[in-house]
Amino acid sequence: MKKLLMIGPLLVVFSALAVTTPRARETLSFPGIPVEFVFRSLQPGEVILAELKDNPSVKKLVLQVQDQKYVLSRTVSGAKPFVLIGLDIGLKPQPLVLTVKEEKTDGTVESFQQILTIETKEFPKRRFQVSEAMLNPPPQEQERVRREQELVAAVYRIVTPEWLGAGNFVPPIPDRTAFPNFGQQRIYNKAHTSIHQGVDIAAPWGTPVKASNSGNVVLASSLYLSGRTVIIDHGQGVFSLYCHLSKILVKRGEAIKKGALLGKVGNTGRSTGPHLHWGVKIFNSRVDPFSLVSLPLE
Repeated sequence: MKKLLMIGPLLVVFSALAVTTPRARETLSFPGIPVEFVFRSLQPGEVILAELKDNPSVKKLVLQVQDQKYVLSRTVSGAKPFVLIGLDIGLKPQPLVLTVKEEKTDGTVESFQQILTIETKEFPKRRFQVSEAMLNPPPQEQERVRREQELVAAVYRIVTPEWLGAGNFVPPIPDRTAFPNFGQQRIYNKAHTSIHQGVDIAAPWGTPVKASNSGNVVLASSLYLSGRTVIIDHGQGVFSLYCHLSKILVKRGEAIKKGALLGKVGNTGRSTGPHLHWGVKIFNSRVDPFSLVSLPLE
């Protein structure tokens, strides 16, 4: 049977402690387009907040970036419409075409195109020497790994159109050290490579892990690679992921508030020490969770 190389969730050793340094936010707007864009940078792994400006003549706005569409429309509550656009970790430096379709209250439609220039970002690299058993699931577990991969992929495909979050995103373990290893290229045994798609937060076994924002629990299960895992759907294609828990304290289908207790830090799955792996996906884009934390959603 062909081996599965599954080394993404593997944590081998932490390097020196370092805290993610907050970066100043930038704001961008284009003449004639009633949208304001807020972001840390236009680089792979970042998140862009797109807010509809106060303009009574606009009924709905559709943004398209690559193959993904984002809809901003007026709500009964009067809250300012916004969407979150993810720039995938694997995005190459390039001019990115932003297509805007504006539907006005008088029934007219206008279309625009603008260019977002994606800048180069150098992610850290690290080499590891580990046993082959740590790189590949044993043959008797490979079918389980495939099933779990399909399950997680299916969870991410179900998108809730409305926004379920409440204000800004917050780290799931306040006041704990986060390792700046999002996007880290890991080279195992000089041959096998993987890209770290989240951040690791150092914390003792049993430390409470809280929801980074409100939403619905769409997965709460023990998985072979990521251990006891929780995924929260925040709406509009935004999901947060919490891995290697020692205990899960929520159930699938449960609606939870920001700051609700999800579980406790552990060392389950492919992990060699207690910590939390925290990840965020926006549709198909894998992004740095701290890029999301930096955005003003209040």
